[in-house]
Amino acid sequence: MRHEDFLQQYVAIQLREAHTLNETMRNRTDKEYHWQTDFPYVTAELSNCDGHLDAKVMAVKYPINPHSGILIMPDEDNEYYEVGYLDIQFGDIDGILDALPEES
Repeated sequence: MRHEDFLQQYVAIQLREAHTLNETMRNRTDKEYHWQTDFPYVTAELSNCDGHLDAKVMAVKYPINPHSGILIMPDEDNEYYEVGYLDIQFGDIDGILDALPEES
């Protein structure tokens, strides 16, 4: 049986998504974006909570790194938390990118 290293493929995809989000934010005039409506959602893992929780993305700010750059508000409370691309579920960066409006 041939062994395939899928973990490295996931890591490579996640790094490409983070790079794309960073490039998008770096090229914005103010290097950040704050949602007022139509928030993208992510599934995040916070250090002070057990398990994962659903949260609204309130803002993203360049640079996005493994543990900062994405401001979220979990559905369970009205507190803000800053997380990075390693703190959210695989594929959630794609939803953030889709929710970013084109800058005019």
